[in-house]
Amino acid sequence: MTAQDLPAWLPLSVLIWIVQMVAYHGFGLWFEWLDRTGRLADYRVRPPDSWTYAQVLPRVLVNQVFILLPAMVLVEMAGLAFVGPAHITPLMFVVGLIGMTIGHDLVQYVSHAWILHRPTLMRTLGHSVHHSTTASRSISACFMSPADFVMEIAAPYLLPLIAITAIGSAGTDLTFHVFAVTAGAFGGLYEHSGFDFSVKLAKSDNAFLRFVGTRISSKAHAEHHSRGNVSYSDGFGSSNICDTVFKTRWDLVTPRERKRRSEQQQEA
Repeated sequence: MTAQDLPAWLPLSVLIWIVQMVAYHGFGLWFEWLDRTGRLADYRVRPPDSWTYAQVLPRVLVNQVFILLPAMVLVEMAGLAFVGPAHITPLMFVVGLIGMTIGHDLVQYVSHAWILHRPTLMRTLGHSVHHSTTASRSISACFMSPADFVMEIAAPYLLPLIAITAIGSAGTDLTFHVFAVTAGAFGGLYEHSGFDFSVKLAKSDNAFLRFVGTRISSKAHAEHHSRGNVSYSDGFGSSNICDTVFKTRWDLVTPRERKRRSEQQQEA
């Protein structure tokens, strides 16, 4: 099936939004099932958030239905994304995924670190709503104020998508779009789930397995929720470029602060 096979009344952006919703809420319910049954308890590293699934869900749905869906339809109507070739080459598939990953990192870091976490804007733009959770209930990944949702979810997804569409990637290739939104949905939910599937790999004697563990850990975003001033875009599936360059990665901030205090003491 290709985008050309879709009924005229069903825009590609709407179909991909539906896929994204199935993935997001499917994975969300799976994590909720793990919580309720106690399955994979060895991998739960943080206790469940005090917010319940039912309490979080309405705001999540409002954001997804009334912000994300119209935004996706608008960029398609404007010819900026969800347009182009029905099939892209394997090379452009890889280029597109790399572009989406790096682009997401850049856009989210700018909006998250430089705007949403400014003391004068934290409450004004409602980022404090998201921080009322502890990243221990998967569905809370999209529990945000409208402004926060635009800057942390819609823009980091759609702006890189527009950019890679302009260079010939993505197009209307269903495989690319389905993979992108499904992987993105899982990543956001996993980071907010309270589970960390790397805990056993991190203890391995094998260096490669330990490395894999660092790439699939959910610790970075948990540290952001607990400390506030670290890992603004660093996390599962991220390129980690911005937090590394600006030294705001969770494992870099403490050594940097320790060094600064030592220098201040020496100067005194």
